[in-house]
Amino acid sequence: MEFVKLILMGNFLSYDACSSVEMCNLGIFLTDDAAEKVSSFKEWLTDDNDLCTCSNATALEKDNGFILIKDLYSEEEVPTQIKLTYNQFLQILNDWEEKVVKLWPKEVIIKRENDQFVFETKNG
Repeated sequence: MEFVKLILMGNFLSYDACSSVEMCNLGIFLTDDAAEKVSSFKEWLTDDNDLCTCSNATALEKDNGFILIKDLYSEEEVPTQIKLTYNQFLQILNDWEEKVVKLWPKEVIIKRENDQFVFETKNG
């Protein structure tokens, strides 16, 4: 099982731990780029003319039905990417908005099991 763990630090969620570079990239994208701007990434997803975008920490690219997310500041010669289907990406954005942005839990663990992403939140 792969995971990324995020914790509330003051007024924002921050990366705490992860099981792989790919999951770390997902956490960085959510905390640093999507944060509270989920709608802009949903709009980007549906715009067939806009194949790539970047923000504070990550770069996103559409590639044959997949979304690739990589760290803009990776020290790797070839940056590791997490590869998501459009449906996975949209579900992650929806879960982030509903379970995190609206509720601001103290801890979020996102698990990847059998190509499904599951959000677990804790407030205490």
